[in-house]
Amino acid sequence: MNKKAFTLAELLGVIVILGIIGTIAVIAIDSNIKNGRYQTCLAQNQNLIEGAKTLVTKYPSVLPNAGGTTTISVDILKNGGEVNGVTVEGGYIDQNFENPMTEKPYTNNVKVVITSSNGTKFNYEVTAPDNEKCQK
Repeated sequence: MNKKAFTLAELLGVIVILGIIGTIAVIAIDSNIKNGRYQTCLAQNQNLIEGAKTLVTKYPSVLPNAGGTTTISVDILKNGGEVNGVTVEGGYIDQNFENPMTEKPYTNNVKVVITSSNGTKFNYEVTAPDNEKCQK
């Protein structure tokens, strides 16, 4: 009999251990990918806000009055259009701007909402449908 061989129990034990290690690795990698997409999504939202801030710097008449709101869609930031009766140019975000959560271009349902309580301080917030929000 060959005494240098492994038993079936030893081989199965190694296979089970490798399976457990592989499962843990896949879960950790998946978690890192999801976290990376979430962080990128938050950065993209900030880019949308910066694009809206740049737009209102060039077109200050689109800013809301005290107690009012102004809504600027992704399409307007890309291509221009009309905001509060003012025709604005586009180009404030890249044409290929993609949502990292969906890996597709942002839809026109994603908007930057600018609110003002006193007419001089402005709050910028990105609004999106649930399927396009940044979610962990």
